[in-house]
Amino acid sequence: MRIKITDMDNFIETFNHIYPNNTINKINGITIDSRKLEEYDIFIPLKGETYDGHDFINKALTIKGTISLNQNKRIENKRVIQTKSNIEALTKLASLWRKKISSNIIAITGSNGKTTTKELLYHILKDKYKCSKSSGNHNSSIGLPLSLLNCNINDEYTILELGANQKGEIADLCNLVMPNYSLITNISNNHIENYNSFNELVETKLAIFKKLKVSGIAFINLNDKEISKVQLPNKKITFGMCKDSDFNGILDNNNLTINNVTFNIPTRLLHLTNTILSIYAISKTLNISDIHFQNSINSFSIPSGRGNSVTVNDYTIIDDAYNASPSSMILGIKRFSRMHSKNRKILIIGDMLELGRYANSEHEKLGSFINNLNIDMVLTFGTLTKKTFSKLDDSFIYKGHFDSMKALKKIFKSKVEKNDFIYLKGSRFIKLERIYK
Repeated sequence: MRIKITDMDNFIETFNHIYPNNTINKINGITIDSRKLEEYDIFIPLKGETYDGHDFINKALTIKGTISLNQNKRIENKRVIQTKSNIEALTKLASLWRKKISSNIIAITGSNGKTTTKELLYHILKDKYKCSKSSGNHNSSIGLPLSLLNCNINDEYTILELGANQKGEIADLCNLVMPNYSLITNISNNHIENYNSFNELVETKLAIFKKLKVSGIAFINLNDKEISKVQLPNKKITFGMCKDSDFNGILDNNNLTINNVTFNIPTRLLHLTNTILSIYAISKTLNISDIHFQNSINSFSIPSGRGNSVTVNDYTIIDDAYNASPSSMILGIKRFSRMHSKNRKILIIGDMLELGRYANSEHEKLGSFINNLNIDMVLTFGTLTKKTFSKLDDSFIYKGHFDSMKALKKIFKSKVEKNDFIYLKGSRFIKLERIYK
């Protein structure tokens, strides 16, 4: 990961305040990957399971103007800054940067849809306000501080995506970013293997509300039973497909009516109806006009791998292969089942990871669920999807399970026809997009 420093003068002042004996007068970016180093970058080497970034410090210093942090044995070089912990040094730098930031922080977390929600909200706000956002899906204890440093201190709004795969992580991230507005897209059992219980996972997510500033606003999804139960001293603004919400959505074909205002939702975005509703609640609170909101919806492009349509040869693929959980898998497949195809519908799914003791049962449930849908062919790929395949009945034109991408590609190419409609969904590690890329 590498981020570019856009507010250079303020960053240099902040950095030199922390490291008066290692001052800089020029900065380009910060990276934790030595392969992405550019001139005048700061290199933050980290220890991983299979590598240690410190092994690449000498190589990093061969690039003009670079400096490096170092938590290992002291290196006698003016361009190397000794630390007790490089991660703590990064967090300290980001924390000081946060204190300088005058913008309102909009923090987004949830089991699914965080990145798309952030990207669409930024797409709507950027034309009216000076606005920054976190980069990509860099939402962890390392990625978020880096993304924060990428933001300008004089922006009016900064939109940050917060992720967690272990207990207490959202609270720690909130202590760093101190949000003014918070949204949880939804809560499901993603990353459940890292928690002792589902309740522990829920409490970890809810911290994004409980860590709000006193004057902050929590945007509450009333359609999610875990989120809707939260009790807070802060102001709450609710949304949902229910009459008792502050922003009540009603979907009729491509028309989404919110509090008697009707928006036309492009077909390619219909699966984002709940996301659009949540963003409207925030946008209206921030005085975005309905006309601007509609125009922004029309011009929004879905981030790659998160449900965007790709035309390959004579067939169409919905690439939703960036990640997968039981809830997002069911939602995506259900949507695909309802969509129109000029020819056949082909479902290709990969393993859903980080489900712990629920892995087998969730994959079996998925197979039973698929049987009742409008789908012609099913191809499963991976280890866990064998459980899914075992529950598929004989109603399909073709069904098959594959352990290798080579075998999957071979069958796919032999089976796909002109005007077929294909849906890809699986966890990031599976990389299902390889089937066409």
